[in-house]
Amino acid sequence: MKLESVFALLLIFFLLPFLAFAESTDLPPESVVDKQIDATKIEDPTTGQPEAQSGQVLRAQIKARESTQIASEMSGRITELKIRDGQRFSAGQVLVGFHCTMEEAQLSKSKATLEKKQKTYEVNKKLQKLNSISTLELDVSMAEEAEAQADVRVGKAALERCTIKAPFSGKVVEVTARAYQSVREGDPLLEIISEKDLEVEFIAPSRALPQLKPGNPFKVTLDETAKTYKGEIIRLGGRVDPVSQTIKVYGRITDNSADLLPGMSGAIDLPN
Repeated sequence: MKLESVFALLLIFFLLPFLAFAESTDLPPESVVDKQIDATKIEDPTTGQPEAQSGQVLRAQIKARESTQIASEMSGRITELKIRDGQRFSAGQVLVGFHCTMEEAQLSKSKATLEKKQKTYEVNKKLQKLNSISTLELDVSMAEEAEAQADVRVGKAALERCTIKAPFSGKVVEVTARAYQSVREGDPLLEIISEKDLEVEFIAPSRALPQLKPGNPFKVTLDETAKTYKGEIIRLGGRVDPVSQTIKVYGRITDNSADLLPGMSGAIDLPN
């Protein structure tokens, strides 16, 4: 009997730690539950993003109003491409030049043909007054002159494609081609943006539409500069996304924005 009691006591002694551990893991600590409840309270069920208690804080990005990718308008070899990534340029400045000896020769030939047709037409007009040629011959020479003029315009248009000029003043974002490289028509050469009239773009929940009127103020704190800038809404997107119940909003910075660059991002603060 004493031996059985000893075994029972030993069994209870070994089982007590396991029972205590199981009891401690049945329920999470109160602090963890509180944190989970708090997180549920501040999470926006429609977007899955945190929602501020005192106002609506949304992510925004600085974008250039004018930006484009310059592509080759012809097949040929690049002879001029001196501009580099990050370099500024002016409107009308030559960005890319191509080897166009053939196009130049074709234009010269078209001009010579035009000069010949013009002289023929002038002579035929004088001969027609003397009744030395028929009206048909005069009309044919006039049509040939017009055809030669069209060929000259075609040659000039082809030669204009040999140089690509900047459509606006701005900065180079990326250069994908190199000088003396042979490219095909449509191949991308470089990407450019305008640094003027930068826009702030962000996505807001549609329930905030009463606050999203053009002219309404907002503040944006950018991650890159760690500064807060004042801005105002200039327009809204064309529709509300039916799935996420959000709408695109566009604004502009009203403070000094000389240190801003496209691609910067930060937090938008819409006042209540």
